[in-house]
Amino acid sequence: MNCDVLIIGGGFAGLSAATALAEKGLRVTLLEARRRLGGRAYSFRDDVTGDIVDNGQHLFMACYHETRRFLGRIGTERHLRFQPDLRVDFRTPDGRRTALKCPRLPAPYHLLAGFASLSTVSVGDIFRLRHIMADLAVGDPHARAALTVSEWLRRNRQSGAIISNFWTPLTVAALNESPDVASAGGLAVVLQRGFAGSREDARLGLSVVGLSELYTEAARRYIEDRGGEVRLGAPVAALDLRGGGCEGVTLKDGTRLPADAVISAIPPPALAPLLPDADWLRPLPTSPIVSVNVWFDRPVMAEPFAGLLGTECQWAFNRSMILNSARGGYVALVISAARDHIHRPQQDLVRLAVTDLRRLFPESRTACVTRAFAVKEREATLSPAVGILRPGQKSPVRNLFLAGDWTDTGLPATIESAVVSGHRCAEMILG
Repeated sequence: MNCDVLIIGGGFAGLSAATALAEKGLRVTLLEARRRLGGRAYSFRDDVTGDIVDNGQHLFMACYHETRRFLGRIGTERHLRFQPDLRVDFRTPDGRRTALKCPRLPAPYHLLAGFASLSTVSVGDIFRLRHIMADLAVGDPHARAALTVSEWLRRNRQSGAIISNFWTPLTVAALNESPDVASAGGLAVVLQRGFAGSREDARLGLSVVGLSELYTEAARRYIEDRGGEVRLGAPVAALDLRGGGCEGVTLKDGTRLPADAVISAIPPPALAPLLPDADWLRPLPTSPIVSVNVWFDRPVMAEPFAGLLGTECQWAFNRSMILNSARGGYVALVISAARDHIHRPQQDLVRLAVTDLRRLFPESRTACVTRAFAVKEREATLSPAVGILRPGQKSPVRNLFLAGDWTDTGLPATIESAVVSGHRCAEMILG
């Protein structure tokens, strides 16, 4: 098939689509408005410390099969390190450590045994998990999607303790939204595909390199080595719409680029001006994330990452351990669903993160902070609220396809959702 495809946007969605098409011999041109690739998942080198900083720390799940296929295609899956078995460490307000440690048992018994290892969960809580598992097995997905996570958990008789100590941290981390807002349908997908799926799929993984090194330059080389082109600093001014179809794009410098098909892999606020009369492209609510990067003069964490209970920051990541840095002492703290924090000044966010860390990590109380700053992503992900309708990958405009974590992939707005959407667009064009 001799088809030219234009792709707008160089994040996970755009690059996965572009490499999938290039793999099949299609001529691909990818356009990125900024001077860097990576969209909302990128990294940069801190000028002071020299360390690589992600704009937001990401956990990967072994059930991210399409993401792993994309990274395998471009030769970088080796940079992901997955646990041998699912383990999630937690730090509690009284300074205790506890962990969800899943033994090598068939699903879902590995998860039940893992809950038994949590000191913050009672025997009664473990017994009541049967209601969740029964709902996931035989419950009505449409009825579940019409409930918030909080409503769904209460209907399934979950106690306040397990909601506070497990379900809320999981919901906020997986969906970037409060349990009082997020649809239970999204959490159910995470549980079915990951935690309640196979034991192997439940494992968590981290990139041992920065996000940009994980996928952006490798994908660019893959495209260019197969005759494609990646243009940075190439903002699109208009889609060339004629006769109900899309024949290409016009750049802001006036250059017109014709194409047999166009994939838009940019968020709705960036796409809407290119489709002024498209009433089908409705605004979608978003949810912010704040990441606070703190460097201490010594190591302050023993684990690679930990959930934080009873604090404003929800997760702490031992970046020195993850990146195998000899210096030690670099920690990234994450506040998801950060509406109450996104407008706070840098010094307030740093003070909050250091206070939370010192409450839960005794090792940090005598350590000195040598550098700290926050990174804000105001529209980090789609808010998976009840009733949100996400468009599919095939738009009403002929030859115009939509990619992005915000499109309807059946998954929450994650990296996996972005890659799934990119691969689906490629399959539609190839088909």
